[in-house]
Amino acid sequence: MPHPYKEPGASQGRIHVLDFLRLAAILLMVQGHTLDALVDPARMDLSAFHWQLWVHLRGLTAPMFMMVSGAATVLGIRYDASGRLARALVRRRVRTGFMVIGLGYLLVFPAGRLADLRWVSPEVWRGFLHVNILQANGVTLLLITFLLCCTRTVRRYAAWSLAIGCLILLAAPLAAKVDWFHLLPEGLADYLSYDQGSLFPLIPTSAYMFLGVPLGALLLESPAQGRARIFRLACLAAGAVVLLFSLVARHVPVALLPAEQVWRGGYAYTSCRLGFALLVFGALAWLAECRPGFTAACAPLGRRSLFAYVGHLSLIFGTPWTPGLDAGRFHALSVGQGALCVLLVGGLTFGAILLWDWLKGFSRHLGTLVYASVLIALVSVLIW
Repeated sequence: MPHPYKEPGASQGRIHVLDFLRLAAILLMVQGHTLDALVDPARMDLSAFHWQLWVHLRGLTAPMFMMVSGAATVLGIRYDASGRLARALVRRRVRTGFMVIGLGYLLVFPAGRLADLRWVSPEVWRGFLHVNILQANGVTLLLITFLLCCTRTVRRYAAWSLAIGCLILLAAPLAAKVDWFHLLPEGLADYLSYDQGSLFPLIPTSAYMFLGVPLGALLLESPAQGRARIFRLACLAAGAVVLLFSLVARHVPVALLPAEQVWRGGYAYTSCRLGFALLVFGALAWLAECRPGFTAACAPLGRRSLFAYVGHLSLIFGTPWTPGLDAGRFHALSVGQGALCVLLVGGLTFGAILLWDWLKGFSRHLGTLVYASVLIALVSVLIW
């Protein structure tokens, strides 16, 4: 007899549609970052429909990535004999959360060596403290793991996540008006404010990850045969409802924010992004439903989304120790040249992932050796 606290389906393995959705979000990120960094803005006519569509799709990548990350936290949940979450799972997710935060800061490390940090200017330090998607993802993973530890069933976990996600979105306009830098140290205030340059503060970014949890719970508890269909219908219905809310929100004279700052958490803008992201999920779920073999074949690349994210940013913008494609080419290429760079960055990024998976499959010890070599090289450049 299964333990009474164990949810149906909690022991199931990977659900391919989630990895497929994550791969789609990463592909949108790769092309968006590459074109934005390398193509001359004068060659982008943002009044044209296709460029407006491109800008809108770029705005969907972060909600999509965060929601899929939240949905994936439902997979692999295990409870011990007392009905509490397995400690190994908690340790693994806490470790992953801190690793993701560390990678986010490592990509923008302000000096080539630790000894050179004393020469770093305040402006460079300020840029280092800005919160990007990796820091937001890692911190939210820690918060969402704490919530998981406080619940005893997947359904309660999903219900609380939905409530918290909605509350964060509702609080976003009010949070944007608070002078967090007056209340908190700069490094912490960056997690709550856009004012100093953070692109993804926790309010409202973390809401997308919390709202993804119910999607993962829905997938987990749906019958395997109709899983993609149920997910598709749920995403399309939820997307339609949220978009209707965004239309209503545009005409409500709330005036919580100045008109030019609606992107900081205005209800109409945020719900529009969320609604369209859900519609894209529904469309991709339809493709997964029609082509399950294709979805399963793409799923392994989606599982390496973290490597893909770090890899493509390192290729485009470089690292504190290596140059990137933007060196001498920043905002200098034609659209055609930028498209070729998209293929180059995508090919190298996902090619490296496939090679890494092959190495791990060929020899487990070889994969460990590569990990150790990268770590030793990183420590070496930081010290010497």
